[in-house]
Amino acid sequence: MRYLIVSDIHSNFEALKSVIDDARGGGGFDRIWQLGDLVGYGPEPGKVIDLIREYDHIGVAGNHDLAAIGELGLEMFNTHACEANLWTAGQLSRDHVEYLRGLPQRIEVEDFTLVHASPRDPVWEYVITKDTASENFSYFDTKRCLVGHSHLPLLCRFKGKRAEFFGFPVNMPVRLGEHRYIINPGSVGQPRDGLPTACYSIYDSEAGTMTLRRTRYDISATQDKMRECGLSDYLIERLERGH
Repeated sequence: MRYLIVSDIHSNFEALKSVIDDARGGGGFDRIWQLGDLVGYGPEPGKVIDLIREYDHIGVAGNHDLAAIGELGLEMFNTHACEANLWTAGQLSRDHVEYLRGLPQRIEVEDFTLVHASPRDPVWEYVITKDTASENFSYFDTKRCLVGHSHLPLLCRFKGKRAEFFGFPVNMPVRLGEHRYIINPGSVGQPRDGLPTACYSIYDSEAGTMTLRRTRYDISATQDKMRECGLSDYLIERLERGH
């Protein structure tokens, strides 16, 4: 089986469509695993949810998903995120709200645990340091854990009693073997690693490999839609900077 792993799409339909097209043209996929934050920030929350639902998929809720349906307060969000979440809430149909409400915060499938932020705190914690990663390995029982939230692609292996970060090269399959990992596939809709291209991963269960991929999408089209919706200039401009 081949799994398309996506996270932090953030209502960016153009980016998600490009990722799906790229994945289909690069060997295809059997199922989508999505790691939360389908909505927030971007201009087309409903279209993103509808597109994901066209495919066989499973997924978890992110903090922006929960905020958009009123199940998480806005006090922890910055001004731009607050405004975007309030706008997003007004764009969702009843069906979209019920879909987001039905997303769990944690899923175990195959040899993986799927969460949005971290296995210790599925909603808010960022796994971006060795100390945080090392502590989080004790919070899941599967061999591997998939996380999003930071918008940064990450490959972290547990060795001895500590987490070790490794380079996550683009288009080079990484054989996972018997090691325990925490893996972040990066962000589809709002990359923050200095590259504006949409980021995602492919897990090949037969080969036992994880591959990081990037693909271009029409950033200007998404920006134009954001302007039409009255979303903040800061959110619009950051898409082309990739941070």
